[in-house]
Amino acid sequence: MLIRAACRAHRAMTFATACVLSVAGPCAAASVDARALLLGSDAGEAGAPAPEPARTNAPAPARFGAKDSLRLNVEGDWAGNFEGTNIGQGRIGIAWFFVDDFELAFYGSAGYAAETGASGAGVFGGDLQLRWHLFAAERWSIFVSGGCGMIGSSSPVPVGGTNFNFTPSAGAGVTFDAWEGTRAYVSLRWYHVSNAGTSSNNPGFNGLDFWVGLSFAL
Repeated sequence: MLIRAACRAHRAMTFATACVLSVAGPCAAASVDARALLLGSDAGEAGAPAPEPARTNAPAPARFGAKDSLRLNVEGDWAGNFEGTNIGQGRIGIAWFFVDDFELAFYGSAGYAAETGASGAGVFGGDLQLRWHLFAAERWSIFVSGGCGMIGSSSPVPVGGTNFNFTPSAGAGVTFDAWEGTRAYVSLRWYHVSNAGTSSNNPGFNGLDFWVGLSFAL
């Protein structure tokens, strides 16, 4: 009798355990799957690389001679006729490329004129120059130029002339990169000084003008 009762109790316990496991099993599995999914999501977020900050590229500077670019020109020149008359001037001007490789520059100038057998004279004025950079490479150019201006002086230049004169000029030159955004200019030109017949005294001056300077991008 005791053995039979023990067997019956064992079978009852086994049946009850199976029922509990059959009910709890899906829930436990779902709990385990949810936990794994949650942990996997957290791990994925933790391991994901941080987004890179947006890069802002600074615009490249306009090439030398580009249309609508502006430049500040600081220059000096010496003009002589090899007959005792010499004119030296410093210039500052603004240049505008109104089309590619065509430069229009307005200058203000001041300097000194010396002539053999006469006292020197202070000179001041302004002129307009047109340059065509007909051979334009990345780091250099070759140009031709022409222009005209006006000049005043503290005493007649040349001697026997007038205190107010016109200054047409024409020549050619080169530019080359000095450093970033800066070009060096070297030019040789014909330079004329006369009052254009506005006075009966008009001896005039024709000289060779050596011109150097720096041009800064604006």
